[in-house]
Amino acid sequence: MASEARHYGIYWVLATQYFDQDLVDDRLDQLAELESDILSQLHPEPRIHS
Repeated sequence: MASEARHYGIYWVLATQYFDQDLVDDRLDQLAELESDILSQLHPEPRIHS
């Protein structure tokens, strides 16, 4: 989890260096919505790396 947090931080810093903050925030919102949709459709039983 810590390594994923570092990845997020690195990618966020890079994105905000090359793009407007509002554009980055909008894109992160879009991705969060897509990921939420995917997670809501996963198989309901526990799995490893589902």
